[in-house]
Amino acid sequence: MNRQEAIKRMEKLREEIWRLNKAYFTHDREEASEDVRDALKQELIALEKEFPDLITPDSPTQRVGAPLDGRLPKVRHLTKKESLQDAFSSEELDEWLDQMKRALGKEKLTFDYLVELKIDGLNISLVYERKSGQEARGTRYALLRAVTRGNGIEGEDVTHTVKTIRDIPLEFSVKGKEEYPKYLEISGEVYMTKAALEKLNRALPEDEKFANPRNAAAGSVRQLDPAVASSRDLCIFCYGLDRAGADVLELGQQSALMDFLEDAGFPVHGDRKIGKSPKDIQHVYESFRKKREDLPFDIDGIVIKVNDRRAQHDLGSTAKAPRWARAYKFPAVQKTARIRDIQLQVGRTGAITPVAHLTPVQIAGTTVTRATLHNEDEIRRLDVRIGDTVVIQKAGDVIPEVVEVLRNLRPQGTHSFHYPKKCPGCTTLLIRPEGEVVHRCPNRKCAAVLQEHIEHFASRYAFNIEGFGKETVEALLEQNLIADAADIFFLSGEDLMNLPLFKEKKTENLLRSIEKARHVPLDRFLFALGIRHVGRETADLLARSIVWPTKEMTVEEQKDVTIQASLFGAGTTEVKVHGILPSDIVQTLRQLKEEELAAIAGIGPVVAQSVGEWILEEEHRSLLMKLQKGGVIALQPEGSHTEQIFKDQTFVLTGALPTLSREQAKTMIKDRGGKVSGSVSKKTDYLLMGEDPGSKYDDAKKLNVKMIDEKDFLNMVNG
Repeated sequence: MNRQEAIKRMEKLREEIWRLNKAYFTHDREEASEDVRDALKQELIALEKEFPDLITPDSPTQRVGAPLDGRLPKVRHLTKKESLQDAFSSEELDEWLDQMKRALGKEKLTFDYLVELKIDGLNISLVYERKSGQEARGTRYALLRAVTRGNGIEGEDVTHTVKTIRDIPLEFSVKGKEEYPKYLEISGEVYMTKAALEKLNRALPEDEKFANPRNAAAGSVRQLDPAVASSRDLCIFCYGLDRAGADVLELGQQSALMDFLEDAGFPVHGDRKIGKSPKDIQHVYESFRKKREDLPFDIDGIVIKVNDRRAQHDLGSTAKAPRWARAYKFPAVQKTARIRDIQLQVGRTGAITPVAHLTPVQIAGTTVTRATLHNEDEIRRLDVRIGDTVVIQKAGDVIPEVVEVLRNLRPQGTHSFHYPKKCPGCTTLLIRPEGEVVHRCPNRKCAAVLQEHIEHFASRYAFNIEGFGKETVEALLEQNLIADAADIFFLSGEDLMNLPLFKEKKTENLLRSIEKARHVPLDRFLFALGIRHVGRETADLLARSIVWPTKEMTVEEQKDVTIQASLFGAGTTEVKVHGILPSDIVQTLRQLKEEELAAIAGIGPVVAQSVGEWILEEEHRSLLMKLQKGGVIALQPEGSHTEQIFKDQTFVLTGALPTLSREQAKTMIKDRGGKVSGSVSKKTDYLLMGEDPGSKYDDAKKLNVKMIDEKDFLNMVNG
């Protein structure tokens, strides 16, 4: 920015800051968040440092009192890890409370809630193993391992670093019964204090400094050398115990569970509250929201849990989250930035997304240089222009988006943005299907669409081909070594060695990853195809709900995945798998009627139509057949080879089962074709009951639903 540009910009900034301050401090009207006011002031300060002779006495900066962040072994969790569903407003919180009451069929029911801080750290499971013998002080448990949450099914073994956290007891004792569970699993959040981060960053080179305490904690836990983690002042707060353990310990309330952890020597945050109403919860929320910056560690909200664990059992969980808990998040952090350019981004389905390219800005510890503008309608609504100063926030604290234009800071000579008529990837005329807000590129051979599709195909939750990122895909396409995703499985070491920056080690690693990807679980296979409306959850539903022609087959795997093996051939070994050939997937989808697919719970007509239209395309069927020629096989879902004795039957679970966890019972039902519901209805076939069955027992009795216990259930499973 030259001097004349700086003069104009500083004048506009001073006027806007004073206007916003007057509205807020004089008229009690907040026209912009404190984050926005601060961002504008910091920009003015930076310009005044660059041009000190332009500082004026009436500048807001000069007025006293003016208002001014796969290297580790994988371990399967003992129980599936869940993530909390978020609420961002009091209205969403009220809706959740009403949902719970409706689910239990008691509209006038009142709950007690345990309210805790939501620490911004790294989720860790501490697994303790019961030691043999009963001592005078009780049953003794010793730390066996520490595991990150990972994907919820398996995480990274970080025992070597977590053991260095001084607050974690390596052993503890439980008084009472002689026979407790073999394992107890304690949940906690590893974090780093703000002071510890500051101390750490002072000792690190500029390019290695951590942006926030959460990243620093996560990076330290994942160190290979425990001495590094030990030197970084890591801390932990514990807040959970596996359900089976809590049941055996007869902890009837969440608050009692926290007391147990504290008595056993685990660090827990003492500032937890019991709320009896939404008003109580809101009071705690506002209290911590005001003092969050004064806390020694980062928090991003509060966690609310139904205190009665019997009610927790009855409410159960969705596929990913407990119904009895919510994370009540603080408002997204907002900052200001200037728009340098607006460009169109082409997605894997041809969807066109306008993206604002910004002056760099730090939001919640990350540097943001781009933000979504969603679609043409949103651009018109905001009247966003190149050169504008805009308010940026992270939607759900993840995706940066433009939420407001500060028009008083708009420079002279800007023009309204005219949405391009042609695809930036292939110059084909864009279309906007009736009833949709997005524009699409209809060209199936569009280079940009192909690039995005292949990246998606190789991504983590699809075929998970490590090393097959954006740059590699671009290079392969430029050299005409691939024309579609299936070509990945025909690449040789010679092909890869001709790519920029590819040397022997990198080539062999990618060849090994490609070879490993030839046999992929069916749900990830379906997700990788990029069928519109088929995300990860829907792909899993399709994989488990459709009857696929699975067979045991013998396949060959390369013993030696090296460049030499790629060039001259290598020995193979035969392995047996329960697989599904891509040709059988073609046949199954073509024969499946849309109404049958739409009738599957969780699918519906939109997904059914999308799947039906996708398989009708010749190029899609050709892709599947080409994958088959490349040796690709989809592996049947875990448990799907089990006899489907519960097909079309719905179970409801209630109470604590003697030996099975709730998740184990659910898995056994689903693997055998059954469904699990959270509430009893006329469509319920069985109520599987444990101790203290709760209100679901009364509901089942009224509706004459058959009630079984764990012994009956296991007899059904075992025939």
